[in-house]
Amino acid sequence: MSGSEGDDAPTDIEPIGAMIAVAFTGAVIGLVGAGLAFFVGDLGLALIGVGAVVALSSPIAYVRLRRLRRS
Repeated sequence: MSGSEGDDAPTDIEPIGAMIAVAFTGAVIGLVGAGLAFFVGDLGLALIGVGAVVALSSPIAYVRLRRLRRS
């Protein structure tokens, strides 16, 4: 890579990369929730639900972005 470590601007991240990061974050939240479900039932189930919503919002956003770019 060229430049120093602080040269990355928010506009340098492509939309598809941001969507992958969101989906990965949702998956991690869901997995943490699954691990916690054994010890703290309600909190674990809530985190599984939040993780699923976050992970599934990424493909929906991708489809919307493709439709916006076509028109």
